[in-house]
Amino acid sequence: MAHIRRTDGGGWQVRYRDPAGRERARNFRRKVDAERFSVTVETDKIRGMWADPRLARITVSEWLPTWQASRVHLRPSTRALSESLLRNHVLPYFGDRRLGSVTPTDVQGFVAHLEEKGLSASTVRQCYLLVAGLFSSALDSDIIVRSPCRGINLPHDAKTEMRFLTADEVSDLASVIDERYRALVLTAAYAGCRFGELAGLKAHRLDLMRRTLTVAEALSEVRGKVRLAPPKTAAARRQLALPKFLTAELASHLAEWPPGGEGFVFTALNGGPLLRRNFRRRTWLPAVRASVGEPMRFHDLRHTHAAMLIAQGEHPKVIQNRMGHSSIKVTLDTYGHLFDGLDEAAAQRLDAAFPPTQRRVAAGIEVLQPSR
Repeated sequence: MAHIRRTDGGGWQVRYRDPAGRERARNFRRKVDAERFSVTVETDKIRGMWADPRLARITVSEWLPTWQASRVHLRPSTRALSESLLRNHVLPYFGDRRLGSVTPTDVQGFVAHLEEKGLSASTVRQCYLLVAGLFSSALDSDIIVRSPCRGINLPHDAKTEMRFLTADEVSDLASVIDERYRALVLTAAYAGCRFGELAGLKAHRLDLMRRTLTVAEALSEVRGKVRLAPPKTAAARRQLALPKFLTAELASHLAEWPPGGEGFVFTALNGGPLLRRNFRRRTWLPAVRASVGEPMRFHDLRHTHAAMLIAQGEHPKVIQNRMGHSSIKVTLDTYGHLFDGLDEAAAQRLDAAFPPTQRRVAAGIEVLQPSR
């Protein structure tokens, strides 16, 4: 049990043993504060919530390298983004703060600070998640007894409006863009692949005889370096059946622009890896302006693919698998609003299935025969 004694200087000292049996002491100016601490420390020991107060004095910047070293499975692009957000936003605000001194009010103030700086809701949320992860690791390491990242109000992430092209509009765009990228546009719209997945597509992942495309890598640019890595999730690694016309388009593309030494199906104008920024500025935007008009992102071709599948009545599970979503909930959350118009079509199919001999018309309204 903790006990309190008077010090020579007129203050009060609480002496107690930590869970490991080591004797510790803490001084207070007022007896009431010493008594309060005495009760609290014993309660924390019973609840298993006691933490070494000396550890809680470690600053955020001092703990950061330890936390970063534990994040071993990050994709290079994710790690680069995290380091940028930590360097530019988190450390300037929290770097000198002791881990044990940060409160939920401080974290909420950090969120408000980022909003005042004009950062997007998405960036604010990403910064918060980094802070939450850092304090969660400190909690798991028994440095603090409770994370300050609780009950935090975050800005709503307004979703970017999606654009869905018709089949004719896809054809118009594919006809206007540089001939080298006609098959790229058609594959995005009729296979639903992401830009990085197509830029990282290698010829041996195409089986034109079986009309399949396997998504196994994605190309990205991190700090000026081109990287080829597995997709973000296991679900994103998938095999897609291709329409016959698209198989013919890809065969024609490969005959005209054979894969180079690296084996990429789609390459830059100079034959190197296809980089998003250069492609968007030099090729994509001019073609969009000359055909379907802005705004139009390359990713909207992927949304167009989902819309086509929904319009033709495909099962959501099929759509999930083709899109490479981690769960059917992601599919329905993203494209659920497109399913609304299918209910009437379902009712019409049910109507067509009912035997004509069991129908009758009354007052111009088709009515079912009552059962007898």
